[in-house]
Amino acid sequence: MVTIYDVAKKAGVSKSTVSRVITGSGSIKDSTRRRIEDAMRELNYVPSYLAQGIRTGRTKTIALMVEETSNLYYNELLYSVEKIATENDYMVFLLNGSANGDHAQKYMAWLQQRQVDGVICCFYRDNAITDELYRMSKTLPLVFLDNPQPLDSRPGISCIGTDGLNDTAEIVRFLHNTGSRRIAFIGINDIRNITYRYLGYRASLTACGCDLDEGLVFFDDPQPPNESHFTLGSRAAQILMARPDPPDAIISATDMLAVGALQYLQENGYRVPEQVRLTGYDNIILSTMCTPKLSTMSQPIDQIAREAMQVLIRKIQEGSDYNHSVLLKSEFIQREST
Repeated sequence: MVTIYDVAKKAGVSKSTVSRVITGSGSIKDSTRRRIEDAMRELNYVPSYLAQGIRTGRTKTIALMVEETSNLYYNELLYSVEKIATENDYMVFLLNGSANGDHAQKYMAWLQQRQVDGVICCFYRDNAITDELYRMSKTLPLVFLDNPQPLDSRPGISCIGTDGLNDTAEIVRFLHNTGSRRIAFIGINDIRNITYRYLGYRASLTACGCDLDEGLVFFDDPQPPNESHFTLGSRAAQILMARPDPPDAIISATDMLAVGALQYLQENGYRVPEQVRLTGYDNIILSTMCTPKLSTMSQPIDQIAREAMQVLIRKIQEGSDYNHSVLLKSEFIQREST
Protein backbone atom coordinates (compact mmCIF):
# COMPACT_ATOMS: atom_id res chain seq x y z
CA MET A 1 0.00 0.00 0.00
CA VAL A 2 1.39 3.37 -1.04
CA THR A 3 1.77 5.84 1.84
CA ILE A 4 2.35 9.57 2.14
CA TYR A 5 5.98 8.77 2.98
CA ASP A 6 6.40 7.11 -0.44
CA VAL A 7 5.06 10.22 -2.16
CA ALA A 8 7.38 12.46 -0.13
CA LYS A 9 10.40 10.29 -1.00
CA LYS A 10 9.61 10.23 -4.73
CA ALA A 11 8.97 14.00 -4.84
CA GLY A 12 12.05 14.76 -2.73
CA VAL A 13 10.14 16.70 -0.08
CA SER A 14 9.06 16.23 3.52
CA LYS A 15 5.89 14.44 4.59
CA SER A 16 4.51 17.71 5.99
CA THR A 17 4.92 19.39 2.58
CA VAL A 18 2.93 16.60 0.91
CA SER A 19 0.30 16.95 3.63
CA ARG A 20 -0.03 20.70 2.99
CA VAL A 21 -0.57 20.06 -0.73
CA ILE A 22 -3.25 17.46 0.01
CA THR A 23 -5.12 19.67 2.49
CA GLY A 24 -4.62 22.88 0.52
CA SER A 25 -3.11 24.62 3.54
CA GLY A 26 0.00 26.75 3.69
CA SER A 27 2.03 28.33 0.92
CA ILE A 28 3.70 25.92 -1.53
CA LYS A 29 5.71 26.85 -4.63
CA ASP A 30 3.94 25.88 -7.85
CA SER A 31 6.91 23.78 -8.99
CA THR A 32 6.89 21.84 -5.71
CA ARG A 33 3.13 21.34 -5.88
CA ARG A 34 3.37 19.98 -9.44
CA ARG A 35 6.18 17.61 -8.43
CA ILE A 36 4.11 16.24 -5.55
CA GLU A 37 0.98 15.89 -7.69
CA ASP A 38 2.99 14.06 -10.37
CA ALA A 39 4.36 11.69 -7.73
CA MET A 40 0.86 11.00 -6.41
CA ARG A 41 -0.39 10.16 -9.90
CA GLU A 42 2.58 7.92 -10.72
CA LEU A 43 2.19 6.01 -7.46
CA ASN A 44 -1.63 5.94 -7.66
CA TYR A 45 -1.72 7.47 -4.19
CA VAL A 46 -5.19 8.26 -2.83
CA PRO A 47 -5.25 10.45 0.32
CA SER A 48 -7.09 9.13 3.36
CA TYR A 49 -9.71 11.77 4.14
CA LEU A 50 -10.61 9.86 7.30
CA ALA A 51 -7.06 10.28 8.58
CA GLN A 52 -7.11 13.95 7.58
CA GLY A 53 -10.36 14.37 9.47
CA ILE A 54 -8.80 12.97 12.63
CA ARG A 55 -5.91 15.43 12.34
CA THR A 56 -7.88 18.51 11.32
CA GLY A 57 -11.20 17.89 13.05
CA ARG A 58 -12.98 18.06 9.68
CA THR A 59 -14.57 15.28 7.68
CA LYS A 60 -14.88 16.94 4.23
CA THR A 61 -18.51 15.80 4.26
CA ILE A 62 -21.76 17.74 4.44
CA ALA A 63 -25.36 16.64 4.89
CA LEU A 64 -28.24 17.70 2.67
CA MET A 65 -31.34 17.34 4.83
CA VAL A 66 -34.65 17.49 2.96
CA GLU A 67 -38.14 17.48 4.38
CA GLU A 68 -39.45 14.95 1.89
CA THR A 69 -38.26 13.29 -1.30
CA SER A 70 -41.45 12.80 -3.35
CA ASN A 71 -41.04 16.16 -5.12
CA LEU A 72 -38.68 15.82 -8.09
CA TYR A 73 -37.36 19.31 -7.32
CA TYR A 74 -35.31 17.78 -4.51
CA ASN A 75 -33.72 15.26 -6.88
CA GLU A 76 -32.51 18.09 -9.09
CA LEU A 77 -31.38 20.06 -6.04
CA LEU A 78 -29.39 17.06 -4.75
CA TYR A 79 -27.68 16.72 -8.13
CA SER A 80 -26.64 20.40 -8.10
CA VAL A 81 -25.49 20.38 -4.46
CA GLU A 82 -23.48 17.20 -5.01
CA LYS A 83 -21.88 18.56 -8.19
CA ILE A 84 -20.80 21.81 -6.54
CA ALA A 85 -19.74 20.07 -3.32
CA THR A 86 -17.50 17.74 -5.35
CA GLU A 87 -15.90 20.74 -7.03
CA ASN A 88 -14.95 21.86 -3.51
CA ASP A 89 -13.75 18.38 -2.40
CA TYR A 90 -16.75 17.64 -0.20
CA MET A 91 -18.94 14.54 -0.15
CA VAL A 92 -22.70 14.79 0.42
CA PHE A 93 -24.97 12.63 2.58
CA LEU A 94 -28.71 12.83 1.91
CA LEU A 95 -30.89 12.77 5.04
CA ASN A 96 -34.61 12.25 4.41
CA GLY A 97 -36.53 14.23 7.01
CA SER A 98 -39.80 12.50 6.13
CA ALA A 99 -38.46 9.24 7.58
CA ASN A 100 -40.13 7.89 10.70
CA GLY A 101 -39.55 9.59 14.04
CA ASP A 102 -36.84 7.17 15.17
CA HIS A 103 -34.79 7.83 12.06
CA ALA A 104 -35.23 11.58 12.39
CA GLN A 105 -33.96 11.46 15.98
CA LYS A 106 -30.95 9.40 14.88
CA TYR A 107 -30.19 12.01 12.22
CA MET A 108 -30.30 14.80 14.78
CA ALA A 109 -28.01 12.90 17.18
CA TRP A 110 -25.63 12.20 14.29
CA LEU A 111 -25.47 15.91 13.43
CA GLN A 112 -24.97 16.90 17.07
CA GLN A 113 -21.96 14.57 17.24
CA ARG A 114 -20.41 16.58 14.38
CA GLN A 115 -20.20 13.62 12.01
CA VAL A 116 -20.31 16.18 9.17
CA ASP A 117 -18.70 19.59 8.74
CA GLY A 118 -21.96 21.34 7.92
CA VAL A 119 -25.57 20.96 6.81
CA ILE A 120 -27.73 22.34 4.00
CA CYS A 121 -31.36 22.20 5.16
CA CYS A 122 -34.51 22.13 3.02
CA PHE A 123 -37.17 22.29 5.71
CA TYR A 124 -40.20 24.48 5.07
CA ARG A 125 -42.50 23.57 7.96
CA ASP A 126 -42.07 24.76 11.53
CA ASN A 127 -41.87 21.69 13.77
CA ALA A 128 -39.68 20.07 16.42
CA ILE A 129 -36.99 19.16 13.89
CA THR A 130 -36.67 22.69 12.50
CA ASP A 131 -36.61 24.13 16.02
CA GLU A 132 -33.75 21.78 16.87
CA LEU A 133 -31.92 22.71 13.66
CA TYR A 134 -32.22 26.41 14.54
CA ARG A 135 -30.68 25.69 17.94
CA MET A 136 -27.90 23.61 16.39
CA SER A 137 -27.05 26.41 13.95
CA LYS A 138 -25.38 28.28 16.82
CA THR A 139 -22.59 25.68 16.94
CA LEU A 140 -22.84 23.68 13.70
CA PRO A 141 -22.52 25.39 10.29
CA LEU A 142 -25.98 25.30 8.70
CA VAL A 143 -27.51 26.98 5.66
CA PHE A 144 -31.25 26.92 5.00
CA LEU A 145 -32.57 26.85 1.44
CA ASP A 146 -35.52 29.13 1.97
CA ASN A 147 -36.78 32.61 1.25
CA PRO A 148 -34.88 34.71 3.82
CA GLN A 149 -37.84 36.99 4.51
CA PRO A 150 -40.02 34.64 6.61
CA LEU A 151 -37.01 33.87 8.81
CA ASP A 152 -36.08 37.47 9.57
CA SER A 153 -37.41 36.92 13.08
CA ARG A 154 -34.65 34.35 13.69
CA PRO A 155 -31.35 36.26 13.81
CA GLY A 156 -28.23 34.39 12.89
CA ILE A 157 -29.89 32.15 10.29
CA SER A 158 -28.31 31.97 6.82
CA CYS A 159 -30.85 31.48 4.03
CA ILE A 160 -30.52 31.11 0.26
CA GLY A 161 -33.80 31.30 -1.62
CA THR A 162 -36.03 32.94 -4.19
CA ASP A 163 -38.76 35.54 -3.80
CA GLY A 164 -41.91 33.45 -4.06
CA LEU A 165 -44.17 36.38 -3.24
CA ASN A 166 -43.10 38.54 -6.17
CA ASP A 167 -42.59 35.53 -8.44
CA THR A 168 -46.22 34.45 -8.10
CA ALA A 169 -47.42 38.03 -8.38
CA GLU A 170 -45.65 38.13 -11.75
CA ILE A 171 -47.50 34.99 -12.89
CA VAL A 172 -50.86 36.53 -11.90
CA ARG A 173 -50.05 39.72 -13.81
CA PHE A 174 -49.10 37.70 -16.89
CA LEU A 175 -52.30 35.66 -16.81
CA HIS A 176 -54.48 38.72 -16.16
CA ASN A 177 -52.81 40.80 -18.86
CA THR A 178 -53.36 38.01 -21.38
CA GLY A 179 -57.06 37.56 -20.64
CA SER A 180 -57.59 35.31 -17.61
CA ARG A 181 -59.99 36.56 -14.94
CA ARG A 182 -60.89 33.55 -12.77
CA ILE A 183 -57.44 32.56 -11.59
CA ALA A 184 -57.22 29.67 -9.10
CA PHE A 185 -54.38 28.66 -6.78
CA ILE A 186 -53.32 25.16 -5.65
CA GLY A 187 -51.08 24.89 -2.58
CA ILE A 188 -49.99 22.64 0.28
CA ASN A 189 -50.69 23.48 3.93
CA ASP A 190 -48.18 25.07 6.31
CA ILE A 191 -45.17 25.25 3.97
CA ARG A 192 -43.44 28.62 4.31
CA ASN A 193 -42.34 29.12 0.73
CA ILE A 194 -45.77 28.08 -0.61
CA THR A 195 -47.43 30.45 1.86
CA TYR A 196 -45.35 33.28 0.41
CA ARG A 197 -46.35 32.28 -3.12
CA TYR A 198 -49.98 32.37 -2.06
CA LEU A 199 -49.56 35.83 -0.52
CA GLY A 200 -48.14 37.01 -3.84
CA TYR A 201 -51.18 35.54 -5.62
CA ARG A 202 -53.59 37.39 -3.32
CA ALA A 203 -51.76 40.70 -3.52
CA SER A 204 -51.46 40.58 -7.29
CA LEU A 205 -55.14 39.74 -7.78
CA THR A 206 -56.04 42.82 -5.75
CA ALA A 207 -53.55 44.96 -7.68
CA CYS A 208 -55.12 43.75 -10.95
CA GLY A 209 -58.59 44.75 -9.72
CA CYS A 210 -59.86 41.18 -9.32
CA ASP A 211 -61.94 39.99 -6.37
CA LEU A 212 -60.47 37.11 -4.38
CA ASP A 213 -62.82 34.13 -4.66
CA GLU A 214 -61.96 31.73 -1.82
CA GLY A 215 -63.65 28.99 -3.82
CA LEU A 216 -60.78 29.21 -6.29
CA VAL A 217 -58.17 28.54 -3.60
CA PHE A 218 -57.25 24.94 -2.77
CA PHE A 219 -54.96 24.01 0.13
CA ASP A 220 -54.49 20.52 1.55
CA ASP A 221 -51.85 17.92 2.43
CA PRO A 222 -51.17 14.69 0.55
CA GLN A 223 -53.40 12.12 2.20
CA PRO A 224 -51.91 8.95 3.70
CA PRO A 225 -50.92 6.36 2.88
CA ASN A 226 -49.94 6.96 -0.74
CA GLU A 227 -51.07 10.34 -2.08
CA SER A 228 -48.19 12.26 -3.70
CA HIS A 229 -47.92 15.89 -4.77
CA PHE A 230 -48.86 14.66 -8.24
CA THR A 231 -52.11 13.02 -7.14
CA LEU A 232 -52.87 15.94 -4.81
CA GLY A 233 -52.69 18.25 -7.83
CA SER A 234 -55.09 15.99 -9.70
CA ARG A 235 -57.55 15.99 -6.78
CA ALA A 236 -57.32 19.78 -6.53
CA ALA A 237 -58.13 20.24 -10.22
CA GLN A 238 -61.13 17.94 -9.88
CA ILE A 239 -62.53 20.02 -7.02
CA LEU A 240 -61.86 23.36 -8.74
CA MET A 241 -63.36 22.32 -12.07
CA ALA A 242 -66.49 20.93 -10.37
CA ARG A 243 -67.48 24.45 -9.33
CA PRO A 244 -70.42 26.00 -11.17
CA ASP A 245 -68.07 28.84 -12.19
CA PRO A 246 -64.73 27.04 -12.69
CA PRO A 247 -61.40 28.83 -13.18
CA ASP A 248 -60.02 29.81 -16.56
CA ALA A 249 -56.45 29.61 -15.20
CA ILE A 250 -54.77 27.63 -12.41
CA ILE A 251 -51.53 28.58 -10.66
CA SER A 252 -49.92 25.59 -8.95
CA ALA A 253 -47.41 26.20 -6.16
CA THR A 254 -45.11 23.46 -7.54
CA ASP A 255 -44.60 21.77 -10.88
CA MET A 256 -45.57 18.40 -9.38
CA LEU A 257 -48.96 19.81 -8.40
CA ALA A 258 -49.34 21.34 -11.86
CA VAL A 259 -48.56 18.11 -13.72
CA GLY A 260 -51.09 16.27 -11.56
CA ALA A 261 -53.69 18.94 -12.36
CA LEU A 262 -52.83 18.66 -16.06
CA GLN A 263 -53.44 14.92 -16.02
CA TYR A 264 -56.91 15.37 -14.51
CA LEU A 265 -57.82 18.12 -16.98
CA GLN A 266 -56.75 16.09 -20.00
CA GLU A 267 -58.38 12.86 -18.84
CA ASN A 268 -61.67 14.72 -18.38
CA GLY A 269 -61.82 16.51 -21.70
CA TYR A 270 -60.59 19.99 -20.74
CA ARG A 271 -58.39 21.62 -23.35
CA VAL A 272 -55.20 23.23 -22.04
CA PRO A 273 -54.66 26.13 -22.64
CA GLU A 274 -57.81 26.82 -24.70
CA GLN A 275 -60.24 26.28 -21.80
CA VAL A 276 -57.92 26.34 -18.80
CA ARG A 277 -54.43 27.80 -18.61
CA LEU A 278 -51.98 26.22 -16.21
CA THR A 279 -48.70 27.24 -14.57
CA GLY A 280 -46.28 25.63 -12.14
CA TYR A 281 -43.29 26.66 -10.06
CA ASP A 282 -39.75 25.16 -10.02
CA ASN A 283 -39.05 24.28 -13.68
CA ILE A 284 -38.20 20.65 -13.00
CA ILE A 285 -37.36 18.47 -16.00
CA LEU A 286 -40.88 17.02 -15.99
CA SER A 287 -42.28 20.43 -16.97
CA THR A 288 -40.74 20.03 -20.44
CA MET A 289 -41.77 16.38 -20.86
CA CYS A 290 -45.54 16.73 -20.49
CA THR A 291 -47.91 17.72 -23.31
CA PRO A 292 -48.53 20.60 -23.49
CA LYS A 293 -45.22 21.72 -22.02
CA LEU A 294 -45.73 23.53 -18.71
CA SER A 295 -45.29 27.27 -18.21
CA THR A 296 -43.49 27.69 -14.91
CA MET A 297 -41.39 29.91 -12.66
CA SER A 298 -37.83 28.68 -13.01
CA GLN A 299 -35.77 28.63 -9.82
CA PRO A 300 -32.00 28.90 -10.45
CA ILE A 301 -31.17 25.56 -8.80
CA ASP A 302 -27.47 25.58 -9.72
CA GLN A 303 -27.07 29.12 -8.40
CA ILE A 304 -28.97 28.26 -5.20
CA ALA A 305 -26.68 25.28 -4.63
CA ARG A 306 -23.54 27.28 -5.41
CA GLU A 307 -24.47 30.17 -3.09
CA ALA A 308 -25.38 27.69 -0.34
CA MET A 309 -22.04 25.88 -0.65
CA GLN A 310 -20.09 29.15 -0.66
CA VAL A 311 -21.83 30.34 2.52
CA LEU A 312 -21.51 26.93 4.17
CA ILE A 313 -17.78 26.67 3.42
CA ARG A 314 -17.21 30.13 4.91
CA LYS A 315 -19.15 29.11 8.01
CA ILE A 316 -17.03 25.95 8.26
CA GLN A 317 -13.82 27.95 7.89
CA GLU A 318 -14.75 31.01 9.96
CA GLY A 319 -17.20 29.55 12.47
CA SER A 320 -20.97 29.49 12.80
CA ASP A 321 -21.06 33.19 13.69
CA TYR A 322 -20.62 34.03 9.99
CA ASN A 323 -24.04 34.55 8.42
CA HIS A 324 -25.15 35.61 4.99
CA SER A 325 -28.54 35.40 3.25
CA VAL A 326 -29.25 35.74 -0.46
CA LEU A 327 -32.53 36.32 -2.31
CA LEU A 328 -32.13 35.13 -5.91
CA LYS A 329 -34.17 36.02 -8.99
CA SER A 330 -36.39 33.44 -10.66
CA GLU A 331 -37.50 33.61 -14.29
CA PHE A 332 -40.98 32.96 -15.70
CA ILE A 333 -40.79 30.47 -18.57
CA GLN A 334 -43.78 30.70 -20.89
CA ARG A 335 -44.56 27.44 -22.65
CA GLU A 336 -47.56 25.76 -24.26
CA SER A 337 -49.82 25.46 -21.19
CA THR A 338 -50.55 29.21 -21.20
